[in-house]
Amino acid sequence: MIPERMKALVLEGFGQPLRLSQVPLPAVGPSDVLVRVGACGVGLTVVNLLATPGRVDRYPRIPGHEIAGEVVAVGSEVRSVRPGQRVTNHFYLTCGQCRHCRAGRETLCLAPRGNVGQNRDGGYAEYVSLPERNVVAIPDGVSDVDAAVASDAIATPFHACVKEARLAPGDRVLVIGAAGGVGIHMVQMARLCGARVLAADLGRDRLDFIERHAGADTLVDARSGDIAAQVMAATGGEGVDAVIDIVASRSTLPAALASLGMGGRLVLVGAHPPAVYGEDPGFIVDPIRFLHRALEIHASRYVSLAEIERTLGLVREGRIRPVVTEVGTLEQVPELHESIARGRSLGRVAIAFPG
Repeated sequence: MIPERMKALVLEGFGQPLRLSQVPLPAVGPSDVLVRVGACGVGLTVVNLLATPGRVDRYPRIPGHEIAGEVVAVGSEVRSVRPGQRVTNHFYLTCGQCRHCRAGRETLCLAPRGNVGQNRDGGYAEYVSLPERNVVAIPDGVSDVDAAVASDAIATPFHACVKEARLAPGDRVLVIGAAGGVGIHMVQMARLCGARVLAADLGRDRLDFIERHAGADTLVDARSGDIAAQVMAATGGEGVDAVIDIVASRSTLPAALASLGMGGRLVLVGAHPPAVYGEDPGFIVDPIRFLHRALEIHASRYVSLAEIERTLGLVREGRIRPVVTEVGTLEQVPELHESIARGRSLGRVAIAFPG
């Protein structure tokens, strides 16, 4: 039986702490589905969202966008989803009708409606209402926690490695920020593509974590010396075919450019919002160097619905292993956010609800 009220973490206004509350169940429109949340990913995207003014359009708001659970009710116009089905979700709220949406490039939607957990209530709650077009079926054999994480922290590496970095067997790729929730799966995905992976992060503990859970070919300690110099030493002075920068800060971006070999591709996945980190992440591009070395810069903008489906298949087949180092409860989200913000978390973090 579906209750009338639910437990949720609610953001009442910018800069305010998340508050655990009993709130009414979300409304289910004609094209919506109501999902009993089984798990929700907890990552830096939400931490940055809460710290960036102007991102949330209306309060109160329930954050959380990496959602997995069971459909318990559907709107009158829903045809592709049924109660009892397990689903995860797409992060972006898109129109579904523009030329980019129709071409399967939903993240380039010309009439975007925002994001789940930002412009529509998300998964830090026992139930969530999502548009039918946003849900993706979870295959048998994939847990709610793994599916929630896969919808972003693993699907994003799929898109970045396959579509933006265009990795092929024998390529060399540098992953900057490789011990984090996206980075640890980026290393796995790059290796699955057949690339030789150089993984960069800060300090021995984080590098040991990468070695245990993803098995990079070369470990680069950003604390022990210049990243680009270490990359050049490891590649015989040639540089790498691609750099995937998940940190994308004022310090990592110049190192990323300097690590590229001839025809190299810089792929930007992360970002350091100035309002959160207090610095302009902009970097200088030398057009002469770019022309002479035929370099490229790519912005990896989330994923398509089809890429989430493909990613879930890789998880089901055991070809990519979700690295979830901590599964907490809804009540523990604030302390999980604090750990992520301070750089103490390794791999991905999630919350789970009692079955």
